[in-house]
Amino acid sequence: MFRSVVAPLILLSTLSYSKELNNEKFQLLAKNVDTKNSTVIANGDVVVFSKNYYITADKIIYDKEKETFELFDNVLILKDNRIQTQSNYAFLDVNDDSYEQTPVLLMEKESNLWINSKSSKKNKTEIELESSIISSCDCVDPVWSIKVSSASYDTEDKWLHAYNTRLYIKDVPVFYSPYLGFPTDKTRRTGLLTPTIGYSKNDGGYYSQPIYFAPAQNYDFELIPQLRTNRGSGLYAYYRLADSPYSLLKLKTGYFEEKDEYRKEFDLKNEKHYGWSIDYERTKLFSKNESHQDGLYASINWLNDIEYRTVENEEDVISTEKKVESKLNYFYNTPEYYGGLYSRYYIDTDLDSNDTTLQELPQIQLHSYNKDLGIKNLIYSVDAKAINYERQKKINAQIYELTLPISYNTYFLDDFLYLTLENKSTISKYQYSNTDTSYDNGTLVQNESSITIGTDLIKPYTNYLHTVNLSAKYSYPKNIQKDGDLYDITVDKDSLKGEELASFPIAQGKKNIKLKLNQSLYEKEGLKQIVNHKLSQSILYDENNDPKFMDLENFVKYNYSNGTITNKIIYNVEDKHFTENTSSLTYKYEDFDLSLGYYKSKDTKNSNKEELESFRINTSYDISNDYKISYYENYNIKDSLRNKQGIGFDIYDRCWALALKYEKEVIPSTSSNSEGIRQNILYINLELKPLGGIKQKYKFKDSNES
Repeated sequence: MFRSVVAPLILLSTLSYSKELNNEKFQLLAKNVDTKNSTVIANGDVVVFSKNYYITADKIIYDKEKETFELFDNVLILKDNRIQTQSNYAFLDVNDDSYEQTPVLLMEKESNLWINSKSSKKNKTEIELESSIISSCDCVDPVWSIKVSSASYDTEDKWLHAYNTRLYIKDVPVFYSPYLGFPTDKTRRTGLLTPTIGYSKNDGGYYSQPIYFAPAQNYDFELIPQLRTNRGSGLYAYYRLADSPYSLLKLKTGYFEEKDEYRKEFDLKNEKHYGWSIDYERTKLFSKNESHQDGLYASINWLNDIEYRTVENEEDVISTEKKVESKLNYFYNTPEYYGGLYSRYYIDTDLDSNDTTLQELPQIQLHSYNKDLGIKNLIYSVDAKAINYERQKKINAQIYELTLPISYNTYFLDDFLYLTLENKSTISKYQYSNTDTSYDNGTLVQNESSITIGTDLIKPYTNYLHTVNLSAKYSYPKNIQKDGDLYDITVDKDSLKGEELASFPIAQGKKNIKLKLNQSLYEKEGLKQIVNHKLSQSILYDENNDPKFMDLENFVKYNYSNGTITNKIIYNVEDKHFTENTSSLTYKYEDFDLSLGYYKSKDTKNSNKEELESFRINTSYDISNDYKISYYENYNIKDSLRNKQGIGFDIYDRCWALALKYEKEVIPSTSSNSEGIRQNILYINLELKPLGGIKQKYKFKDSNES
């Protein structure tokens, strides 16, 4: 019969760390404990624990003088609640935190990685392992495993070095390397990222290998060389810096050189593609007061052609837009005033020269928020703008604008109705330059008076709330003064001057009435919106005071338990045609997800719209917790063209992941005889956790889309 013994045996020792001594206090519990001189022998369900260790075994021999543990049978050592080892025998030296085990199963908690090794030896932070099997899958029948002749694991850096490695998928060897190293956590660190390997008939073999550098916590950089055996080679570089807690800087540059045969075959404009970009975001640049805000956003892009972007990463190309925009924005906001500086610079990659592309360098805006004029509900604000439109060739303009709105608001009939009176005066100045044609600088003074009457109503029901907003606004704009050359005001838009001034259109309103309805139905509890309906109609009056009904817009949104349905219809009353129809549907039920979209516009006499029709679909289904299939498509119905179409299959397992995607799309090109290049690509992304993975793509088809 066993006798239970709780032995409150406090074993004092020292551990060396950062040249400081820390006391490690051990407590031992066992069914039987015997002490002889300086040796403690414990048998039967032995448990030893301390601040950093939890140890169990069938038998433990502790040497008080040497401060060592010898452990026998069913040995389990848990260190720092993170690294767990299981073995038949272990020898632990508490003085230098070292141990030896044979054989051993090591488990790393954070990454779920396990290592089954013939023997292991730990010295300080290094664990040396002999003849091992490594995986993070099921221990009995792992999906993948790595067999190594030896390995070492740094418990501080959380990095595993493996030698003479053979990667197995189930029992099939698929890869060999004399050395393999990888982290067991997600700490930012220098190393190789997932490479992309592929092949296509036109590009040949493809290899791209990101090399990541993380010298410090607040910055990193990345080099991505790529090789296309039939097409050419290049290098892209990225730099990221957080220079303050409120900012992030991103720099990018790249270069790719085409082989002469490829360039001629696809009729590309340039042999070399290169460019750079700077993206910077920063808040609290100058603002120190909590009630003040400021922010800087810069996105500066330069490239010599659109291929600079498409060869960088074709998978990320989502548009055939060939006009590249750069932005520089800064704002400063206070409770009373707002100031902004905005610049836009465009590169039209379709043109041989950018001299005729109009730039906005810069626009300055100053705004004063609503202020009381001394009479209740009578308020005013001020808005000032200065815009510089510039280019090397053709006419330029500097436009200055000052706007002063004054409004009065009141409620009547027991607050059932509200009335708003507003008067807005705008003074605009146009100064022209960079032209041999004689232009007179323009001055335009406009005034718009308006009156709005409306109501906000709410009616409760047993389970719902119904809200209604009705409003009618009458506006009377007028050009009070017009001097000089002004597009479509003093200059005929169809004349030679008008064609040149078309770059600077002038917004001029007409007497109009705007009718609006906005109603919603809400759940009474939780106030979740069920239905929202908006209806608007404008009536314009011409010079002879004859009314003209403008587009009638109707918008409906229905929120149901599994998604939303929206529809927007625009009806041109004058042409008696529906000129725009936009519909969307989202649906999610358990493991099924669906998103549909449809757009159609019609070119009629007065619609000012293009003849377009397209639809999009994006759907996915989770077959189980680990398996997912998806399909997506963007289809131009009018041109019978699929801009993008793809099907995907994803596997998400605890120890590995596989993403397969087959995609057809059209990417932009500088080819003079095509709108883009049609591509059929198979993407394969395999990840073995936490080992890393590989991206592979196989391009089935490349052809010019004319």
